[in-house]
Amino acid sequence: MGLYEIMFIIRPELEAEEHEEVLKELESTISGNGGTTDKLVDWRKRRLAYEINKGTEGHYYLLYFKGHGTIIPEIEHFFKVNDAVIRFLIASVEDDYYESATVEEPAAESEPVDSSAAEEADELPQANEEDKKDPVSETSEEASASSE
Repeated sequence: MGLYEIMFIIRPELEAEEHEEVLKELESTISGNGGTTDKLVDWRKRRLAYEINKGTEGHYYLLYFKGHGTIIPEIEHFFKVNDAVIRFLIASVEDDYYESATVEEPAAESEPVDSSAAEEADELPQANEEDKKDPVSETSEEASASSE
């Protein structure tokens, strides 16, 4: 049996009960095809990387499960026929990746950070000792050294 990771996005305007219904249907699809679900992580509502069907937000979930490779087409079919799911991605993962991923929980959602200010600070050149010298005094030092 292989270990898999599914990242999927559900439409954000759905109620919590509808989210639970989709999750139960997904788990029954996995267990009905000989797989077992290991861990479900709710990443809550987040901004999409790009607009999908005129929507800018989605409710993200991450699910780890074990199963044979024949289960993948069944899960893909489930996602394709379910109107609540915006996007999904299924990936095979290694055991060591799974162990490290299950230890860490996603960070709590915080206020958006203005990344442009941080990027500008990173782009500023750092002054070294030679740059800190006054160019006027440097030329006078060079002039006095050359006259000697």
